[in-house]
Amino acid sequence: MKLTDDHLQTFVEQGFVVVENFYPEERRAQIAAAIRQTLPPWEVIADDPPARRLLTDDFPYADMLFNEFILDWDLIAFVQRVLDTEDIFFRYAHNWARYPDPGAEQPGLHIDNGNNSLLPPTSDRRYGQISTWYFPEAVDENQAPMQIVPKPYGQDLSKRVLLTVPAGTIMIFNTHLWHSATVFKGREGQRYSATRIYGRADHYWEGVSSFTNRGMHEHFRAFIGRLSARERALFRFPPPGHEYYTHETLARLEEQYPGWNARGEYDL
Repeated sequence: MKLTDDHLQTFVEQGFVVVENFYPEERRAQIAAAIRQTLPPWEVIADDPPARRLLTDDFPYADMLFNEFILDWDLIAFVQRVLDTEDIFFRYAHNWARYPDPGAEQPGLHIDNGNNSLLPPTSDRRYGQISTWYFPEAVDENQAPMQIVPKPYGQDLSKRVLLTVPAGTIMIFNTHLWHSATVFKGREGQRYSATRIYGRADHYWEGVSSFTNRGMHEHFRAFIGRLSARERALFRFPPPGHEYYTHETLARLEEQYPGWNARGEYDL
């Protein structure tokens, strides 16, 4: 599913856009099956549920499918148009599973700026990161669907949109938009989501979490070693031709990230 001018217009007007059938069914099923491997479905853990009815799996992932999931260039192209720049950095990614919790209290509305940026929100759409939530399985009204208040209505909860969506839906929104989860009222099932966040490369004050401390992480090393120079740039690596690259540093990069120059893009 390509993101169109109409999707962009909706995003500009509402602060978010919801797109069904974002990936082909085979791809959706692959993602759904993979997320169940690390975040078990409710029927597997119902007899011994976690105290907090939320399990997470964060980047970098052991399953390379989810690391590669970040490299969705159609989605990134949409983010480039929204933020008015071609220079985009990946910020953060996580997979979540929410489980039945009928006794929980309704979470309050919030925006994701306070834990994502040093600066307060602004109406200028170039500021604020773009968060993308993919739902590989259907979400009904009893499975803690997200609620979002479209941009024109601020915090007016009476104008909310409840994300009860079919399997394979993506929601893309700015981190300045008011939203929250809702209470998981059902007695079974789970709500899966796969989140990827992107921002402008020149906005050094933004970022929900750093991964520059993951350079020796085994999953990060394996992932970065298989990427092209263009793909690595999304993860803050200098482009080919940068003065950092010498015969010595390239040898060290190959040691840290096996396969680093398999395409010959960094040849001196």
